[in-house]
Amino acid sequence: MNKCLRLILSFAVLLPLLTGCWDRQELNELGIMLGLGVDKDGELIKVTAQVVVPNEISSKSGGGKGSPVTQYQASAPTLFEAIQKLTESSPRRIFMAHIRVLIFGEEYARKEGIYDVTEALLREPTVRPDYYVMIARNTTASKVLDVLTPLENIPAEKMFNSLDVSSKTWSPTTTVTGDQLMEYMLAPGIQPVITGVEVVGSQAKSGSMENITTIKSPASLNSTGLSVFKKDKLIGWLTEDESKGYNYIRNNVVSTIGHIPCRENGNVTLKTLRTTTSRKAKVVAGRPIINIKINHVSSIGAVECGIKTGSMEVLKELERDSEERLTELMQESIKSVQRRFHVDIFGFGQEVYHADPKFFKKVEKEWDSYLNNLDVHYEVNVQIKRVGALDDSFKDELKE
Repeated sequence: MNKCLRLILSFAVLLPLLTGCWDRQELNELGIMLGLGVDKDGELIKVTAQVVVPNEISSKSGGGKGSPVTQYQASAPTLFEAIQKLTESSPRRIFMAHIRVLIFGEEYARKEGIYDVTEALLREPTVRPDYYVMIARNTTASKVLDVLTPLENIPAEKMFNSLDVSSKTWSPTTTVTGDQLMEYMLAPGIQPVITGVEVVGSQAKSGSMENITTIKSPASLNSTGLSVFKKDKLIGWLTEDESKGYNYIRNNVVSTIGHIPCRENGNVTLKTLRTTTSRKAKVVAGRPIINIKINHVSSIGAVECGIKTGSMEVLKELERDSEERLTELMQESIKSVQRRFHVDIFGFGQEVYHADPKFFKKVEKEWDSYLNNLDVHYEVNVQIKRVGALDDSFKDELKE
């Protein structure tokens, strides 16, 4: 009886504490922010919020006549002061739980660094860290968020989806979420790399309805290249080929398309079906050595020369040429980073730490100098599994 009484009293005490609506927020009182931009404004931080206009994306209200998003801006000494200050112009409280992209202006990333903003967003419990981080190349974040986009009528959603698809089908780009970025900035033996986004075309018309009502938009948003960071500050950009080499080394390539030259004239286009990269390190006589091994499976997409793709000998030649090309991409990427940036963006330091923690602890502070003379070995294995719906090319049989 005493046990039952204690149980009833416990429920009586706890039930009032379990009410579920104490922190409810009505949708018609919130401005849902999908894109957040960060720029410099003198000594202040300028925040740009891309907020959904509910009436323009609702089919029931007959939307589609105006812009599906609106933009609010405010400047303050800190990030959240600026975000709170947005209410001076926004009729609704800014809701941050659905942020899709965080964009840093290039000037801000170079001069101020991105750590403080990244940490502030991770500390805020209402913000999920699964947003993609991007760098506005040669422009500001506010100008990127000002571009209206066709097909995906919400620009922030377009940038998120475009980068997500591109990272899986085109090897020069990659995705970095908020929590991954913080890990790269804090973990020893690796430096951050973030994909850039640029405005291509007429910026004067980028925010007008003309940008989404014509067949060819006057302005568009393109993912472009990888930015290199030292700690939390931007120090430069990789070229397209260097970005490809980086992603192969980091095992970021899911599928892509590339070409290799024929032994005569023209090119052979190869589609990547799957590829896996493993990195291992060892320390020999106080000298770190990195071994990179790639297993790559591809198919023939197009043939611009009259080779016989039904011949095993020809396929073996193509496999050897492809292996040389992949090795060249990785070598050039590493050499460029060693020559221009002197930072370890490939995570080689992490591999050395896993192989010999004591050695890495000794050289951790001087690791970047070790990177400049690092001994890297490559092992690339390419297999061409498919030749498409045709065997040999018909090009040599064309009538004159």
